[in-house]
Amino acid sequence: MLRTILLLAVLSGTGLLLLARGPASNDISGKWHFVYQTEAGERENDANFKLDGDQVTGKYGEADVKGTFKDGELDLEFPYNSDEAGMTATLKMKGKLKDGKLTGNWQFADYDGTFVATRVE
Repeated sequence: MLRTILLLAVLSGTGLLLLARGPASNDISGKWHFVYQTEAGERENDANFKLDGDQVTGKYGEADVKGTFKDGELDLEFPYNSDEAGMTATLKMKGKLKDGKLTGNWQFADYDGTFVATRVE
């Protein structure tokens, strides 16, 4: 009986530790805040990703996200309407998840630059 109680206590503690760790480091599901470096200065936008296997879906502003996330690398490509640029074009983002941040490069029509994204709790 004592052995069973000890086993349950250990298993419960392990479960609580797993819950306390937060999202898995290889899962980008959830809300993210992006900061882009552009020729005209920093631009910001929010995204909400859902990961199913290595397929990424979700929302980037009003746009529907499409892409992949595999081995810590993000590869997105989807139509995006920029009110600021006054056009719709394909937004491409390639990045890597490291230390809880997504960092990489973006391209939109003739524009490009780098980005850093952090998870929004």
